[in-house]
Amino acid sequence: QPHELSTTLPPHVFAIAAEAFHGLCNERNDQSVVIAGESGSGKTETTKLILQYLSECADSQSGVEQQLLQSNPLLEAFGNAKTLR
Repeated sequence: QPHELSTTLPPHVFAIAAEAFHGLCNERNDQSVVIAGESGSGKTETTKLILQYLSECADSQSGVEQQLLQSNPLLEAFGNAKTLR
């Protein structure tokens, strides 16, 4: 259940990551987080923060943390792809 403040304040990166992690672990639902914005708005840094948060939450010995953090260059490559209009 979302925290009371999450309905009155703008979205926060860690609150969104926490809701995604909760949905994944407790409700067993696949999750996605869409990070969008203008060039230079902090999408890459936000992605890094979410990956770090999720890797800390995972807190397992199975290597999930390292796999999450290693996926960042791949995500950045998609983010740097040219958009054709």
